[in-house]
Amino acid sequence: MSLIHLEQVKMIYGKGSNAVHALEGINLELERGAMTAIMGKSGSGKSTLLNVLGHVITPTEGQYIFDGRDVTKLRKNQAAKFRSENIGFVVQHFALIPEMSVQRNIALPLYYQKKSKRQIWERVDMLMEKLEITDKGKKYPYELSGGQCQRVAIARALVADPKILLADEPTGALDEENGKRIMEIFHKLNADGVTIVVVTHDAEIASECTNCIQMKDGLII
Repeated sequence: MSLIHLEQVKMIYGKGSNAVHALEGINLELERGAMTAIMGKSGSGKSTLLNVLGHVITPTEGQYIFDGRDVTKLRKNQAAKFRSENIGFVVQHFALIPEMSVQRNIALPLYYQKKSKRQIWERVDMLMEKLEITDKGKKYPYELSGGQCQRVAIARALVADPKILLADEPTGALDEENGKRIMEIFHKLNADGVTIVVVTHDAEIASECTNCIQMKDGLII
């Protein structure tokens, strides 16, 4: 069974003559353990599709099946719980909280899940070691390089052990060398069984993924 199944998913913003059809009937299967790239020009619908996959937005029409469960019409509190238990997000500009140390930024999702202190710090320490940022735990985001900030963001996305990692232009704010390092991390995570979806403009990055989805005008082409 695939991890994700979308059937005739549409996303329409506005009404009447002002309506914007961001997604035009998407059918999609994402296999467990795959590393998938989503490509397309600005306005093609790729970020909207990623937000649907992460249940940040609810599609206007269609069905979303996640791990055998229909999550299409979850209420707001149910959707928040679903995201915290199943989805890890990585974004282009890291979205770290500047007033929090690296350790606390990574631990944040587990605070919301009300995990014990022992569970939190064991998980945080393990991920910091895995992502080679153990020596950065007491530092703050403004003291780190862009590549280090993205490693912290990846650790935070993984700390709750999600079933899928969604990354929106994860190398877009990085130089070429740091971009390659982030992709190396993604490959290692994928080899460990993490399902990953990467939105990117970069054909070289897309070529490193298991498969690639091309989008245009709200459609998979």
